[in-house]
Amino acid sequence: MNTHAVARASRKKPPAMLGQSDKFNAIQKVCAILRVLAQNSPLRLTEIADATSLNKATTLRILGSLIEEGFVSRVAGAKTYELGQEARVMAVGARRTVDIAELAQPSLLRLSEKSADTAMLSVRSGVEALYLARAVGSHPLQVNYLQIGSRRPLGVGAGSLALIVWLPDTEIDAIIEVIMPRLVKSPRITPKYLRERIVAARKHGHTVLTDAAYPGMGGVGVPIRDDTGQVVAALSVGASSDRIRRREAELADMLKKEALIVSRAMAQPPKPNLAKAIIKAS
Repeated sequence: MNTHAVARASRKKPPAMLGQSDKFNAIQKVCAILRVLAQNSPLRLTEIADATSLNKATTLRILGSLIEEGFVSRVAGAKTYELGQEARVMAVGARRTVDIAELAQPSLLRLSEKSADTAMLSVRSGVEALYLARAVGSHPLQVNYLQIGSRRPLGVGAGSLALIVWLPDTEIDAIIEVIMPRLVKSPRITPKYLRERIVAARKHGHTVLTDAAYPGMGGVGVPIRDDTGQVVAALSVGASSDRIRRREAELADMLKKEALIVSRAMAQPPKPNLAKAIIKAS
């Protein structure tokens, strides 16, 4: 085969998996539809069914469920489908969570050194806050109930609360309704209490909680925003409640400065991979 023939063969589309749909399990069918929409959308029902080798009835049923969950949306005024908001949020989160943990590490180290307390980075995961990174200070009493990978309901803790303060009120109401049954061990955190803390945070630009999630412990938190202004993560410092009360303004100022540093770092283009640069140069 000559060079031109090889090039033409490499451009041919892979054969469709006709007759294979009966071998797909339910999860594979969902993944196939999402994969097709991620590669080329918006698409009509027939196009999705053909590309995935699924029949139209099965494709339509799965699309309906994905629409209900927010992973697919139907284009207004057209008979086509595209990825929904939930799928886009997951894609953004997958791209940023690893990067932001790395970018925030210097800030966490500075915060823990200056405050002598525990500094934490958290991101939203549904109705929970997921803690991605932390740095422990030198004070004898530290926040030891939150580790990397810990999860807690949104609003429980200063960093967790900072993730929802600037959301639309309707979304906040829905989150509060969902998380309240999970807060039996934190009786002080009521809808009224959370809404009061949200009002105060919007006024001052930071969150503060004391003796709420855990008696004798508290924290101060601030949002980290991307270049569009959207809150993508939160920085917080946790300590004993008396240490938080005495230094709220000081801690808030430190956190806001570090959050701005992380936001600016996120906006910078990624540095070229050194290994790739060496290979290219050679």
